[in-house]
Amino acid sequence: MNPIKKISYRVSKFGLVGAIKLIFGKSLTGRRRDIILGLDDPADRFTKIYKSNHWNSLESRSGEGSTFENTENIRLELPKLLNKYQINIFLDVPCGDFNWMRYVMEASSIQYIGGDIVPDLIKSNNQRYTDKNISFINLDLTKGPLPTADLMLCRDCLFHLSYDDIKRTLEVFLSSSVNYLLTTSSAAPEGSRLTNTNIITGDMRKLDLFAPPFNLSSSDVMEVIEDSMISSSMKRWMILLKKTTVQKILVSMKNTKY
Repeated sequence: MNPIKKISYRVSKFGLVGAIKLIFGKSLTGRRRDIILGLDDPADRFTKIYKSNHWNSLESRSGEGSTFENTENIRLELPKLLNKYQINIFLDVPCGDFNWMRYVMEASSIQYIGGDIVPDLIKSNNQRYTDKNISFINLDLTKGPLPTADLMLCRDCLFHLSYDDIKRTLEVFLSSSVNYLLTTSSAAPEGSRLTNTNIITGDMRKLDLFAPPFNLSSSDVMEVIEDSMISSSMKRWMILLKKTTVQKILVSMKNTKY
């Protein structure tokens, strides 16, 4: 989406005042980024991201990827996948502010556990959304342990983590009782490959799980849900992996120099 179309889109969606707030907020993003990445503890970085609304969304502190509009397809397809694989306990880490997931869970009887590294966010979620089938826990994916569950959704997370923290996250998953991982790739199983880069945890880049150092093949994937954003040109896919495939990624990362 070119800059003029992007501005027009924001004005039409949020009004002139809302669009100005977004533009002004984005002008401060670079300065905030330096402050955030200068913090020693990843939990402090993500807490700063949450409290400062670093991603400049007027709807969700979790960013534009968590708005109602930009989750249209996953809200439609996720319940089908959970039903197909007979998921009884659904773990969502990081759960963010539950902005879009609440629409999925209000029509479901599945037990939902949302986890996030930001304590204040979890406190807010528990106050607003906890129900007989819905609960939230403070959880660092790189340290664990994970609660008992059948499937873990890890959406829009790995592309915020360094390679070492991705490895730690995969190790935590493999040491858990969770059978399936549904996670984000910035490139589809079939198609052009991206060049992956390392970052400091808390930053962001596109992440292609089918390119080095992850090296998945299309045959490794059980299910694919397109999860591209409507409000921008950002493409992404949710891919369902079984535990042996996650182990394959971890081995590949350990055998790849970066």
